[in-house]
Amino acid sequence: MKAILCFIVITFSFSGSSAAIAQSLGKPVVAPQTALKNMAAFMNYYNAHLYLSEDFTAYDTKGHTISKGELLKATATGDYLPLQLAAKSNKLSYMLYKLGKDTDDDVRRMLKQTGLTFYGCYQMEGKPFPAFHYVDLNGNIYTSENTKGKIIVLKAWFISCKPCVAEMPELNKLTEQYKNRKDIVFISIAWDSKKALEAFEKRIGFKYAIVPVKASYIEKDLHGTGYPIHWVINKKGNVVKMTYDAAEMIQVLRKEAA
Repeated sequence: MKAILCFIVITFSFSGSSAAIAQSLGKPVVAPQTALKNMAAFMNYYNAHLYLSEDFTAYDTKGHTISKGELLKATATGDYLPLQLAAKSNKLSYMLYKLGKDTDDDVRRMLKQTGLTFYGCYQMEGKPFPAFHYVDLNGNIYTSENTKGKIIVLKAWFISCKPCVAEMPELNKLTEQYKNRKDIVFISIAWDSKKALEAFEKRIGFKYAIVPVKASYIEKDLHGTGYPIHWVINKKGNVVKMTYDAAEMIQVLRKEAA
């Protein structure tokens, strides 16, 4: 997620062995000194070049190939910066850079949160969605068994989350687009009380099925680190996508529904 601002005072240099790595793997899209010059420069780099939800080739600090999960897990420690390299093909690529001891604590926290967010998505995608038994506000039951053979669009949210509520009109239009598709189910899970959710539903009219759950379920069992969260689960019960971006979810759903 790209909503945390912080001041960066980190510098890197490409010299010696780093220069050799740059020669073989590609130079940074933005020089580290430029990307990390100040907060504005870093945010420009962060928003324009950190696409950690996408597929990419990953390298460690020595230029050895590692998995996407290993890069994200390292980023989640708050000790590394993923630096995008100029692609020698159409493949997106990142290399880990170790942060110095004098790195600002806010920067470490931001990188840690970013790593945790995308590592959580990585841990879910391509794997079976955990077995579930949901009961919505109207008493309808949704389980791993009775939704077999259906595409599930799942959203996690809570009432006082402004971005969660702001995207609901768009999501209502989405449910309308697929209203004749009996093989697509829209479910939302929220950690507010049932009474509060019932009052909210009457006032706002969110068209997803609304299921009260505990926050710990979302954060621990489903690896959620922020809100809103979206999952697209295919007919085999596997997570196709976990994302914090409704537009990305909609794009994935259209491909899956086709």
